[in-house]
Amino acid sequence: MASIVAISRQFGSGGAWVGRAVAQQLGFQYADREILAAAASELKVQAADLEPMEERTASIWERIGTLFALGAPDTPFIPPTLPSVTESRLFEVEQEVIKSVAAHGNAVLVGRGAAHILQESSDVLRVFLHAPLQNRITLAMTEYGFTDRAEAEAVVRDSDGARANFVKTLTRKNWCDATLYDVTLDTSVVGLERAVDILVDLVRRPPASPLPPLVPRTAADRDAK
Repeated sequence: MASIVAISRQFGSGGAWVGRAVAQQLGFQYADREILAAAASELKVQAADLEPMEERTASIWERIGTLFALGAPDTPFIPPTLPSVTESRLFEVEQEVIKSVAAHGNAVLVGRGAAHILQESSDVLRVFLHAPLQNRITLAMTEYGFTDRAEAEAVVRDSDGARANFVKTLTRKNWCDATLYDVTLDTSVVGLERAVDILVDLVRRPPASPLPPLVPRTAADRDAK
């Protein structure tokens, strides 16, 4: 039984929803933005100031920020000035937070390279959630309140590129390479609720036993039938 579920996900594939639901059913800790909050506390800065420095590009949060900016509708969104923390320092601290959470077990970790940072751990279920672009654009519009589909598509594509680069830096491999994970699920095919059921079942199920050796059948075996 795995004690950690580490989910990597494409933007708009429902990763956060699936992660929360899995954690709830298993009684596990859920860690997503909590990782950033813990890192911000360690670095003595505000979590909101660190968001553009994470695995996503700043432009994604600038676009989303325009939807929630205060003031008149024509008031431009101005991203906050970033603190004097480098991306490499933030990544180092987040790595330590992820490893600390994993050491205590019984947790679902979403994003921030957790599936790759914990690649040497034997009790981790590494998951990749994905879906076709158009499905993810539709979900992004629903979750973030976009009214312009082209704007939502730009956010999704920006996120794909940023996350791919992030994982490339960690692993030197393609982010969508299925061999990096134990399980990959297309949430547009299995659905979010079924994805939760599959992951919960995999966590609860004992490790698979090795398959017995196969004995090649000969012509004599076939004739004996």
